[in-house]
Amino acid sequence: MINFTRIAKEEFEKVLAESIEHQNSEVYIASDIIKNMALISFTRFAKSSSLYFSLSHALSTSIVGLHILNAMRCRYGLIRPAQIVNLMASVLFCNIGVLKGVLSEDASDNQKIDNEKPRFVDQSFTDSSLWPYKSFRSTKFVQGISFLDTNINFEIVSRAIEYSDFFGRQTDISADVGEIAKYVRAIQVITLMSDQNYQRKMVEFYLSAKEANLIDKDIFKDLADFRKKWVQYFWERLYPDVGEEIMLLRETTEGRAIVSQMYSHL
Repeated sequence: MINFTRIAKEEFEKVLAESIEHQNSEVYIASDIIKNMALISFTRFAKSSSLYFSLSHALSTSIVGLHILNAMRCRYGLIRPAQIVNLMASVLFCNIGVLKGVLSEDASDNQKIDNEKPRFVDQSFTDSSLWPYKSFRSTKFVQGISFLDTNINFEIVSRAIEYSDFFGRQTDISADVGEIAKYVRAIQVITLMSDQNYQRKMVEFYLSAKEANLIDKDIFKDLADFRKKWVQYFWERLYPDVGEEIMLLRETTEGRAIVSQMYSHL
């Protein structure tokens, strides 16, 4: 039987070793922490039923996150271990709340979606149906894992989780939200736009958002309309959130490849 979690972990650690790991002893310690974080994340996402928020997507976003960190190292000469841990924790866990049963309070058909008691969630839908609540649930998940809670700055990570969703019900981002939150949001957009199977990924994204009732019918009438208007939507709504990060990625060869792939889809 193929162990997809192990394959994802090995691919993640390979990119980690090529990007930020070999700097100094403090970064080595930070790298060990995010290796364990990646295993926690990938193990959960291996069970995902969501078309879009899958193990593959979790791996892709984490790899883009590593390339962002490497570009920061090339531009500034050094990245602090705290930056590494907080950024990668935010990337690895900002979407984990979409998974049913991921919280200790979840039970059978009831899922924890707010500060009230767990509520019934129709199991005939995929995990994408929890998209509107994933920020709350992701934050709760991080709080519930002692290894995560003790190795991160919770205020920074929870803020990044909240602002990572560029297509949810609260999509606006304030100017003073913080550097890591802006990076994490941009990583979500860049991962989608640069995916090698971009056309398939867009369909998965649309169907997942539709299942979660997040499609604005005044903007996108159906899938065909979504495909037709998405590029314009990107330039008008999303590019302001990723412009600086695109420039940052151009600092490295790997980053330029990501940007090139992204622009080829536009």
